Amino acid sequence: MSQHHSPQALERQARIVPPPVRPRKRHARAFDLHPGVHAMVIGAWMSFIFILLAAFMGPHLMIPAVICVLGAASLFITPGLWARVKGDDGLPRQSWAEFMEEGVQTYTGRLGAKDALAQIMTLPLLLVGLAIFMAVLKFSL
Repeated sequence: MSQHHSPQALERQARIVPPPVRPRKRHARAFDLHPGVHAMVIGAWMSFIFILLAAFMGPHLMIPAVICVLGAASLFITPGLWARVKGDDGLPRQSWAEFMEEGVQTYTGRLGAKDALAQIMTLPLLLVGLAIFMAVLKFSL
C-alpha cells in the first residue's frame, strides 16, 4: 500500500547528490549534429530535387534545374565545411555510437538520438514522399 509522507519528513531524509560529470573525450562540436545526420538530410533534399527533375525535366528547364541543384547544395555544403573545422586539442570527433548514446541538446531540452532523428528527418522525408506523389501523379495522367 502507499503511504503519505509529509514534505518535511522527505526533506529530512533527502540526500541531494550532484549529477556525475563525464569528461569530454573529444573537442566541442561546431554543431550538435553528427555528420552522418547531416548527410542524411542532404540525401533526402537531393532526392526530392532529382525525383522532381526526373519527372518534369525538359530542355527548357535545364537552367532552372542547375540553379535548384546548386542552390540546395550550397545550403548544405557551407555548414558541412564549417563543421569540419578541427579544434586545437587534437581529440577525436564524435562517433556514431557516441551520438546514439548522448543524443542532442535542443532549445527545449535534451533529446535522445532516435527522437532527434525523428524530428530532424520528418520534413525531408515528407518532401521526398511529396516528390514521389507528384511524379506518380504526373505519369498517371
